[in-house]
Amino acid sequence: MNYSPIAPPTARSLGFAALLIIVLTFTLSALFDISSLQFNNSSLQGLHDSEKSASRNELRHNIWADLSVEETKDLLHYLHTVPNHLDLTALESSNPFSNYILSTEVLRPNKSQALDYVDKRSEARPPRWAHVIVFHGSGEEATLEEYMVGPLPPAEETSIRPLTFYHNSGKSSSPNLVPDSASLRDWPYSIADEIADITQNILGSVINTGNRSNPDGLEIGFRDPWIDENGRTIRWCSFQRAGEPSQTRTLLPQGLYVKLDTTGRDPKNWEVLHWFYNNVLYNSTEAFRAAWAMPGFVITPPNLDGDWTSIESNSDNEPEAQKLAASSGNQASRRRYTLEKEQQYVSWMGFEFHMAFSAVTGVTLYDVRFKGERILYELGLQEALSQYAGSDPVQGAARYLDSFWGMGATMFEMVPGYDCPDDAEYIDTQFSLRSRMNIHRNAICLFEYTADYPLQRHTTKSYTSVSRNKYFVVRTVAVVGNYDYTIDYVFYLDGSLEIKFRASGFIQGAYYIPGESEDYGYRIHNQFASSLHDHVINFKADFDILGQHNTLMSVDIEPTIAEYPWSPGERRSTMKLTRRTVETETGLNWPANSASHLVVMNNDSANAWGEKRGYRIMPGSGMGAPAHLTFQGSKTLGRAAEWAQKDFWVSKQKDTETRSSTPASNFIAQDPMIDFGKFIDGENVVQEDLVIWFNLGNHHVPHSGDLPNTLQHTSASSVWFMPYNFHDRDPSRETSQGIRVGGPKTYYEALVPENDLGSSK
Repeated sequence: MNYSPIAPPTARSLGFAALLIIVLTFTLSALFDISSLQFNNSSLQGLHDSEKSASRNELRHNIWADLSVEETKDLLHYLHTVPNHLDLTALESSNPFSNYILSTEVLRPNKSQALDYVDKRSEARPPRWAHVIVFHGSGEEATLEEYMVGPLPPAEETSIRPLTFYHNSGKSSSPNLVPDSASLRDWPYSIADEIADITQNILGSVINTGNRSNPDGLEIGFRDPWIDENGRTIRWCSFQRAGEPSQTRTLLPQGLYVKLDTTGRDPKNWEVLHWFYNNVLYNSTEAFRAAWAMPGFVITPPNLDGDWTSIESNSDNEPEAQKLAASSGNQASRRRYTLEKEQQYVSWMGFEFHMAFSAVTGVTLYDVRFKGERILYELGLQEALSQYAGSDPVQGAARYLDSFWGMGATMFEMVPGYDCPDDAEYIDTQFSLRSRMNIHRNAICLFEYTADYPLQRHTTKSYTSVSRNKYFVVRTVAVVGNYDYTIDYVFYLDGSLEIKFRASGFIQGAYYIPGESEDYGYRIHNQFASSLHDHVINFKADFDILGQHNTLMSVDIEPTIAEYPWSPGERRSTMKLTRRTVETETGLNWPANSASHLVVMNNDSANAWGEKRGYRIMPGSGMGAPAHLTFQGSKTLGRAAEWAQKDFWVSKQKDTETRSSTPASNFIAQDPMIDFGKFIDGENVVQEDLVIWFNLGNHHVPHSGDLPNTLQHTSASSVWFMPYNFHDRDPSRETSQGIRVGGPKTYYEALVPENDLGSSK
């Protein structure tokens, strides 16, 4: 079948997580039925005076934008009314044993079609297609079925096809191991109720079943289920205290665990496999109860809540001066950027780009240009991995692929003056889930800021020249479980671009076990220990340095011995540059001692001095070089995150390799929908269309300073794209950012006699 009219999507299935997101969106966003939703146009078109001056005719249409409200309404009507094989149930009548539409998003156009339109080789916009995920619950096993529907708006030629072309597994369907959220919570809680006498004795509390909401009561934390070698659906669960309203459950593990077999869809067939307490494994509830009843059964101290988990100030003696709120804004008196909200087009000081939103991956930038020349076709988040280590059954094998929870759907309203400067500008996000439109107000912020150090400075005998370091930021915050992930796209006056990741929130830790916990972290409270884990955050950067034919060059700084004409007979130790072309698809790590410059360049383009023009890729600010996964062969991770094995990868761009990951792989990690390892198959990458898949993140070893929350400046990393012979000189000199000060003798001149200052006047 020919799929050329459409392109691979970047949005993916939300899986069972979508059911949880529904709960969040009912309480944390403005939620509307799609059939009756209408926008207030003024809220979508509140342009600044500077924006109004930009001619709309000069702004190309945002062909990557998600489906509009009207497009979504038409699509849902089509799917429910036109005869098809989906056998859909209306939202109000749906249940875990019916088929219903879980989510709809745009299928973004393939690159060749997009560039034909964007570069004005064609006036025809690429056709609009949708990515539709159907929760299929009417069969013996619940599945998530993915379809491509288009072209839109629905017409006679519109069709519904299984979506397979960008899944290199060839699949369009994935199992849903948690199809009934109510049963898969209520049944484990009923098991906990059966041992309420035991938990009251050993933990000092009982499970919060029914409507109980005792902050000192017990809750259950669930590891993602998996299918074992016998085809059974298995999951480990951890008992935790509920915690105070600050929701500190991940700080309050109690050291009691239960392993469940939840194969099939009837809770009557589910069973308890093991209990684990005080480093002893029990093969049944009866065995656990019998051991508890025996004299000499050892009870470990409970992990209790208290002031130590509070995120509020707990000092009564704070000096008055420290209580004053600091200023949070320092933008220019007149905004120097353009934001065209309807097309999500942004320009600032030579940069320009479009933004696109996905409920799965958040914000992606398209057609990024500087001074009118394209640098990147696409730049955006792919996946966020956390891999834990520990001696208990949860920490010892826990891994999270956070796109499963919706890195865009969990972007909520930011707090002005705290998340972003006082005078930042905000954009709403919207997405369709279970035939309802969710609107998250002020979920993206944009602002110009001034660094606390100058962009450039120099002092001579007669003057001082110094320039302000202005930069522009697009910021989002995704709240995924216990972590808040802040992602910045930062633009600088010289054409540099920084992608920065920061994490905050409550850590996920372990019940403290003397002599064991120290192998995986630190004791940081009475019965609580930190857990070593890796954060690896994957991004896609589709480079187009002055066209689609690019090469990755490694410019290595190497020690050498050389003899020079001015020093005959004397060999000198020095260093030289050695240039090596990366010829085939591969994975690379950041070089030791930063002794290599990795540059994406166009061999067919040179600056005024004959040097190849390009952009250097390099680690940026933060805790050090961004991390890749520490250990390989994780049984729970399988092949779902092969991109995490190196710091970054270079591959040849293909429309069928548009994403490195997909949420639908969460339950089938051993045989994922997308196996990134298959991307790197030895193809030539010299003067080809290159994609760099790079990772941010860190090896997080939480310590006492991570209580109650991890701090963003201690859990951050970034990567820079920096012009490398791209210009003939520093382009920031073309902007009015600086000042030249001359005049009376300086303090330096007063100390040094004039005739010792040299001949320069």
